[in-house]
Amino acid sequence: MLEPATPNPIPDCIQPPPPPITVDDELEFKISEILDSKIDNCCCAFKLLYLVCWTGYEGTDEETSWIFTSELRHASQLVGDFHSEYPAKSGPLSNL
Repeated sequence: MLEPATPNPIPDCIQPPPPPITVDDELEFKISEILDSKIDNCCCAFKLLYLVCWTGYEGTDEETSWIFTSELRHASQLVGDFHSEYPAKSGPLSNL
């Protein structure tokens, strides 16, 4: 069971980011929202990437990162919400 993140009660004290959770015997981190999408055409292969905002990493260098669609298989609701709000953005050619 996940618990909601709580704000840091001690000013000027850095709270460590939350640990990953285990899903299907793999470590995963919680995504708070999807911010953008793009097509990466490196090496003659077109790959869809999403810019995600990680829960608990606000204000750090690790707050956002680009990840492949294959890494979002447990976040299909977030992907659907993102494309509902931004239908013109790059999206999947098939279901996740």
